[in-house]
Amino acid sequence: MCGLLAVAVLVVGTGVGCGGDLDADESDRPATNSTEALADPSVDGRFEVAADGRRLYLTCWGEGSPTVVLDSGHPDGTGIADFGETEFLRRLAAETRVCAYDRAGWGRSDPAPNEPRRADDVVDDLDALLEAAEVDGPFVLAGSSFGGMIAAHFADRHPEDVAGVVLLDVPAPSATLSAEEIPEIAWDHPMHPEHLDIGPEFENRFANRPPSFPAPLVVVTATDGDSSVQDQKAWLRSSEDARQIELTGGHEIYLDDPAGAAAEVIKLLDR
Repeated sequence: MCGLLAVAVLVVGTGVGCGGDLDADESDRPATNSTEALADPSVDGRFEVAADGRRLYLTCWGEGSPTVVLDSGHPDGTGIADFGETEFLRRLAAETRVCAYDRAGWGRSDPAPNEPRRADDVVDDLDALLEAAEVDGPFVLAGSSFGGMIAAHFADRHPEDVAGVVLLDVPAPSATLSAEEIPEIAWDHPMHPEHLDIGPEFENRFANRPPSFPAPLVVVTATDGDSSVQDQKAWLRSSEDARQIELTGGHEIYLDDPAGAAAEVIKLLDR
C-alpha cells in the first residue's frame, strides 16, 4: 500500500464523443519547442473552482490539442513542482499542451474544506479548474499510484470528454484498507491537507465497483514498482479496450523511464 504515498500522474488528451477526431493526422498538433514552452507557460495562475471562491493553481506549457494534464499523488498534491522540470513533461510538451496543478490544500492552491471529501469532490475540482482556465478537451487521462484512481474516476464520471486512460504503476484498490491500517489515509490526518476519505471513498469503493468507461486503457506496470503485473490486471476490467505493458523501473516510472512512459501517452494522442 505504499503506492498511496508516492507521486501520481493524471494525463488528459483527445476525446471520444466530444468533438475530437481520433483519425486526425499528427499535423493537427503543431510541433513545439519544449525548452521554450517550459520557460514560457501559456497558462499560469489560480482559478476559481467552487461557489465559496476557493481557487486552485494551474500551469500549462506548450500548445496544441489534445491537452495533457499531470496530477501528483497522495500525500503530495503539488503537481506543478513534481512535474515542472521532468523529461517526461518535456517529451509531452514537444507534442501538445501539457498542464499540471496543485490540488486543494497543496502548493499555491487554497485549503480544502475541513470535512471528509469524496472521490467525486476531487474530480469535480479538476473538472471545474479546466473549465475555469478554458483548457478544452477532448481528453486522455492517465495516473500513477493514487492518481490513477482519480484518472479512472474522472473517465467514469465524464466519458463524453475522455478518449483514453493511461495508468502508471497503479496497484489494485483494496476492499479492506482502512485508516486503522494506514493512519496517513485518514481524511483528518495532519499529512493529508486535502481531506480525501481515501479508505472508503477510493480504495474500498473502487475495489467493490471498479470505474468503468468506454475509452481505451493502457495499464503500465513497473518491474520494481508497488505491485505485480497480476495485481494490476484488475484495472483491465475498467475498459473493454484495455491492454497492459511492463516497463523497467520503480514506482515513479515516469521518472525512471520517461521515454517509455511518455510514449504510451503519445500513442493514445496519435489515435
